[in-house]
Amino acid sequence: KCVEMFAEAIPGVIIQLMAIATTLGEGKAVRKGALLSVALSALSTGFISASISYDYDTNPEKRHKTPEFYGYIPSNATKRTIVFGTMIAFTAGMLMIRCTTIVLLGFLGRTWVTVYIGSDLLIFLLVKLIRRDFWYWLPLGGKKEIVISILVRVGLKITNDFASIIQFRHPNEIRGLFWCVGFLLTTASLPVAIMLYEGQEGGNEKTAAFAWRILYIIMPSTLFSFWIFMNTIEEKYKITFTSKERAQDLTSRSFRTAMDESVKADKIFHTSRKLWKPIEDEVKGWVETNWSRWEIEKPKWLDDLTRSRIPIEFIPKEDQKYERLRRQTPIFMARKLKRRAKLVSPLESSSTSD
Repeated sequence: KCVEMFAEAIPGVIIQLMAIATTLGEGKAVRKGALLSVALSALSTGFISASISYDYDTNPEKRHKTPEFYGYIPSNATKRTIVFGTMIAFTAGMLMIRCTTIVLLGFLGRTWVTVYIGSDLLIFLLVKLIRRDFWYWLPLGGKKEIVISILVRVGLKITNDFASIIQFRHPNEIRGLFWCVGFLLTTASLPVAIMLYEGQEGGNEKTAAFAWRILYIIMPSTLFSFWIFMNTIEEKYKITFTSKERAQDLTSRSFRTAMDESVKADKIFHTSRKLWKPIEDEVKGWVETNWSRWEIEKPKWLDDLTRSRIPIEFIPKEDQKYERLRRQTPIFMARKLKRRAKLVSPLESSSTSD
């Protein structure tokens, strides 16, 4: 869904707005069908965005594993409908605002668009690096984690700047505070872009008037939708929109506070080791203490994939040789690959961890 928005939905809205602005610049009338088309495109993108956030938040497993983040959508049916509807309207509005800004800056020159998108993205990546929050959560290992971290961080940031997807305030993604900063910058950028466009020689009055109309109509309705959303969700989750918590902090806290061993294992062994390196000794002690019991009880969560991600050196010394040989058997490898395929398939719809 995220790839669809990034590669198809967002460019589609930009192209349609560019066509409308060009038509107005040529002194021609814009057909109502063109306006309806761009509105439907924005709303369909809003529906995709709302579906991602809604599906994640209402997932019972995610609410069990990360109750401090998932659960903002109320159980009341009416309130759920309101939340879903406002998420659609909010994303559609933010998309129109961002795309209109890009179109106007595009008329000023490609350099303006590059600076607008690039400077915001650069600041985001620098903050991630400075705060040691750059690594993405997927446990791919080696150079793959470098590549995926760069691609996902860049892709999700650009997508979120256009769509303001509620789910992306997760510490593993954009993070709450940066999500809000992006929301404010996108909102404030449109009036600035309009004034810059009007100030340039050759700026078309009808195109500028169309942009002001979007500002006066869509921006208030978008902000109103977000206000309704914030006043409908569960109160205790509002803090997640301004949270400074890093992915590393969330991983450590989740491991330490989880009472369920399956949750502890999921937070550690299905997450990049770079995110739990600060508590590596704690994890090792937990594994060493419980390994013998796990071998007897054979808990369901300790499947071949999870088992393969437990570092050999964490296992008691007397069991390390046997475990190393066990992992080299063809049957073990086949089971591990099968389990990995099952875990990867739900990730295809979105790239967000618990």
